[in-house]
Amino acid sequence: MLTLKYLQCGIPLLWFTLGWVLWRQRCDRRPGKWALSAVWAALFLYSWSPGATLLMGLLEWQAPTRPAVNPGAQAMVVLSGGLNVVNPPEPSVLAAFSTDVRCRHAAWLYHHGWRMPVVASGGVAGPGFTYAAVMQQALRQEGLPIEDIWIEDRSQSTYESARNTAGLLQSKGIRRILLVTEAYHMPRAARLFRRAGFEVTASPCAYRTRDFQGSWQDWLILTPKSMVMNEEALHEGLALLYSWACGRL
Repeated sequence: MLTLKYLQCGIPLLWFTLGWVLWRQRCDRRPGKWALSAVWAALFLYSWSPGATLLMGLLEWQAPTRPAVNPGAQAMVVLSGGLNVVNPPEPSVLAAFSTDVRCRHAAWLYHHGWRMPVVASGGVAGPGFTYAAVMQQALRQEGLPIEDIWIEDRSQSTYESARNTAGLLQSKGIRRILLVTEAYHMPRAARLFRRAGFEVTASPCAYRTRDFQGSWQDWLILTPKSMVMNEEALHEGLALLYSWACGRL
């Protein structure tokens, strides 16, 4: 952990040093100076917490708040995120943060007034394992009975999760669902599931923007965490644009 703290300051400092050297040595002409200045500014914004919070907020602030009382959801759907492949003798595959936090949130809901069947949705992730199987294991470790964990293990995208889950649930007469995913992912996911024929109650989790407290560190220190937030927000923004262009939303 101590190494990470050094990296948080060291990586941006390295960028600034490199930008300064190139600016001084190779940019005698104004077009080159402006180009490097633009790159320098982009690197600053990419690792600056207020900028990352604003970009992520454009997605998270669209996510609706979960109602205090169940409005009639008949099943809960948890969408997969990432997985970690580890070395023996540890388990061969573990849920990464995105998958783990969604499963933990779903389990908390299950134990706090939202008891209903839980669909773990996620297809093949590698030879011999699926996202859904890893999620099932994570949910069982959180105390959910096996009979209440249903598996949808064919999807490779949020769009496919909506379609394949519709095939699984709507054949059982279930059209009202509680949807669980991270807050920045919820706006697109909820739209896709509504287009698939569901009445969706959203339960977003893991709000990245809530980590910003407005302290002087938040305003002055550049961090790898901000880079990760920007990458996630940009990836999701492109996915929204692609889904809109394809007529899926």
